[in-house]
Amino acid sequence: MKNAFSAITKTMWAFIALLIVIAGLTGYVLGERGGATSENAVGSTAPSDAPNAKESNAALAAMAKPGANGTKGDGPKALDDGTYDAKVYGPGGPLEKQEDVYNIHRRSATDPFAVGAIDAPVVISEFSDFECPFCSRFANQTEPTILKDYVDKGLVRLEWNDLPINGPNAEAAARAGRAAAAQGKFVEFKHALYTASKDVNGHPGYQMEDFERFAEEAGVPDMDKFREDASGDTYNEVVKQARSYATSLGINGTPGFFVGGQFISGAQPTEVFVQAINDELAKTVSKER
Repeated sequence: MKNAFSAITKTMWAFIALLIVIAGLTGYVLGERGGATSENAVGSTAPSDAPNAKESNAALAAMAKPGANGTKGDGPKALDDGTYDAKVYGPGGPLEKQEDVYNIHRRSATDPFAVGAIDAPVVISEFSDFECPFCSRFANQTEPTILKDYVDKGLVRLEWNDLPINGPNAEAAARAGRAAAAQGKFVEFKHALYTASKDVNGHPGYQMEDFERFAEEAGVPDMDKFREDASGDTYNEVVKQARSYATSLGINGTPGFFVGGQFISGAQPTEVFVQAINDELAKTVSKER
């Protein structure tokens, strides 16, 4: 899993790049209409807005079978020694052909950066930066709806990918997030951090004392270990590798999301994500028929 992205073929890279380009072009229209923005292009490869298509997919989505293993409230599965693999990054399988876009999702029971059923019909892989104000917008305005309406029902799984592009503070925050993940508290740490930045204009510029506060709010059990991991070089290399993985996919701005096989760029309105999720759920129902 950690090095699978090194096998990305030119064909696969070109396909993913096309998804992102389409997202940028679509996002220009969405941005003009709705004022949405991101750290770079904003957009979506979500299907047509035609009312009939939306209604049809929503009806099919309602028939989707939820996953049975894990909900929002369940934490990651610890390794045999009781620790958590906080050095996870990359895809869940090889990225060689177009159909492999779904391999971007890891679907690992021991992934401390994920929440939701491992066998949920749809996975959303998020590429984000803790210093990014638009990532905070998504976390505070859209993610709660996804958690309540889809993750809690076993229909969607959320997976985080580090993409720290906003300088040293972003890299430090990524290391702190992994230090929390090492103790099984990444999701709680993420929630505390983005809640704190909800009303911040621009980049929050968090420092170590802030990370310690977020870790305490998250319930990280061993704060001394957290400080050691977050302030040391334990996660320097893996943070760099995670960023390289994201850029190897052509993602250079935050936030970016693979919703099933679709790419959404930027803090789009909640309804854009809902439509994409329903479209992906509808695909799973159609395949079962």
